[in-house]
Amino acid sequence: IDGFRALKECHAGAVYLHRANSYLIDSLDTATHEILAGKAKVPYYTRVMTSKQTKIMNIAATSRCGCTRVHFGRLRVTETITGYQKILIGSQKVIAKIPLDLPPHIFETEGLWLEIPEWIRQKSEHRLEHFMGGIHALEHAIIGVLPLLVLCDRNDIGGISQPWHDQLEGAAVFIYDGHAGGVGLTRKGFADINQLLEETLQVVKECTCSSGCPSCVHSPKCGSGNRPIDKSSCLHILEWLRKPAKTKGSPGSATHRKIPNNIFTKTLAAPDPKTPLPENYGVFDVETQLSAQEVGGWHRADKMRISVAVLYTSRDDAFESFTEDRIHQLIDRLFELNIVVGFNNKRFDNKVLSAYTRRRLSTLPSLDILEEIANQLGYRLSLDRLAEHTLGVKKSADGLQALKWFKQGKIEKIARYCTKDVQITHDIFLHGLHNRHLLFRNKAGRIVRLPVNFGKTITDLLHQA
Repeated sequence: IDGFRALKECHAGAVYLHRANSYLIDSLDTATHEILAGKAKVPYYTRVMTSKQTKIMNIAATSRCGCTRVHFGRLRVTETITGYQKILIGSQKVIAKIPLDLPPHIFETEGLWLEIPEWIRQKSEHRLEHFMGGIHALEHAIIGVLPLLVLCDRNDIGGISQPWHDQLEGAAVFIYDGHAGGVGLTRKGFADINQLLEETLQVVKECTCSSGCPSCVHSPKCGSGNRPIDKSSCLHILEWLRKPAKTKGSPGSATHRKIPNNIFTKTLAAPDPKTPLPENYGVFDVETQLSAQEVGGWHRADKMRISVAVLYTSRDDAFESFTEDRIHQLIDRLFELNIVVGFNNKRFDNKVLSAYTRRRLSTLPSLDILEEIANQLGYRLSLDRLAEHTLGVKKSADGLQALKWFKQGKIEKIARYCTKDVQITHDIFLHGLHNRHLLFRNKAGRIVRLPVNFGKTITDLLHQA
């Protein structure tokens, strides 16, 4: 199970279904990525409760739609799991609400958002309707209809409805791609916004239920349990939004602008002057003599043997290379550092080093950049992919080439290549630390700005020391 989905479905106390069997989750360890579960027959299922926030990072285009404006651009979404409910299978009665303390999921993506004019809120409340329930239902209804226009799964789309958004100074409904960087779903929805809202209106209007159901305004993945929901308010809000603007200066008079092909620009955030930087930190990488195939798989990395390792230390501001006969010196140096930085160092480099020592390398105060990224995205990225767009540089070679050089006895070439990798890792570390984001190109071909919080990881590690 990847990333944030593990927190949603496999938190401690969750009931997890697998091949028609129920499992009760005993524990979720976010550090080791281990989940312990046991088969259990319980009369309830569980559903997480979440809270969401969104920040507008960039407005790429604005379009007139009835009496209001609809925007498309880049959003930063923060979703936090606040707890979970136990719900009886038969009666659907909530029998317990248990709080959870889990790390938030923060990512940047593409999205569209509708401004809800103040006069609509006043009119809704004057009719004694639940305005928040109305825009919440509108969010669900749009998410239910959009997959029919863009041919995707409902789970590929997320949404947030807010009665007050600080940046807009008013109410708004946000609909966004549920994948970091965006995959073009809401881009298409924005282009066909009039059709999207018209079909949403028809779905809500033609549904025969009285107060809302899964066919119109209820969502199976709602983090607040479909509360509050007001179908009547939603229907009226949709009808009012569809009315054309009366005057040239009204909110609906904005003109449609073409969306840039790539709205994830390399605009860097201002460095954070409060970012902690350890007094004596190091960055290291290792190259091996044997490949994973030669030793029987990546899980046997301790059999690969080291050809060259390189360590950068901030105290000396210098790079030092180590051949196999000096690895014990490298290990001693690592244990002298306040923070040890690497790229996949916890799962790979430390495993390779473990063949040379009985010391517990897992106790090193390690910041693994790849682990930080995987926890955020739910999948892994290569160092080269990050370096190309974050730093504007590419790696000089790769691990397979380093293996060939070792067999040819070209140790100096391996050392130069490994030093370059350590330098890139070091620069990515500092960029993420000071700017709180990294950049990469996703599978849709767009540059994605990935938020990271190396400062928090460092602070936590120093407190544990």
